[in-house]
Amino acid sequence: MPDLVIDVSGVTKKFGDKTVVNGIGLQVRRGEIYGFLGPNGSGKTTFIRMLCGLLTPDAGDGTCLGYDVRTQQAGIKRHVGYMTQKFSFYEDLNIRENLDFIARIYGIPDRRAAVERSLERLGLLHRHRQLPRQLSGGQEQRGAIARAIIHQPQLLLLDEPTAGVDPKARREFWDEIHQLSHDGLTVLITTHYMDEAERCHQIAYLAYGNLLTQG
Repeated sequence: MPDLVIDVSGVTKKFGDKTVVNGIGLQVRRGEIYGFLGPNGSGKTTFIRMLCGLLTPDAGDGTCLGYDVRTQQAGIKRHVGYMTQKFSFYEDLNIRENLDFIARIYGIPDRRAAVERSLERLGLLHRHRQLPRQLSGGQEQRGAIARAIIHQPQLLLLDEPTAGVDPKARREFWDEIHQLSHDGLTVLITTHYMDEAERCHQIAYLAYGNLLTQG
């Protein structure tokens, strides 16, 4: 994997006459925790969705995990974990079944063992038969992390993952993110919280589609 996990320039996205992401360039190195800071409507989520191959930029170019962000989106999707703010569980499946379903989609060998490892790592073995709506905010958050990393991605994209969880769950979440980074996983995370931005290795500030500063 290249040292620059994300290397893009001039990335732009419009919806109708509205420019949501305006010529953003970004470089993220392997193992970094990179924080995206900015108000609602600043283009953070749209930018993340272009990085992971869910949206195609209208302009700009570059690579994510060595794959072209405009023409090789299928390759990107296989190696990225994406955790949305809403956590995106299948509500009629319990936590173990949710993880098993994702493992089947990715064709993970010995997926039963992979599910077991994910449940154990995130402290959810005793909750594995519960439905997502039966979990606390912090437990649901841990389940969402397990779901996002079960296929052992090289890049983890987190979209406001601590919104609506209590301070204890936020601290435990960040401990886990730093451990994942220590293990070599690269993380791009959007947040509204200044204290969380301080826990990132690098940060970028977006406002209304524009990258104002980074470093």
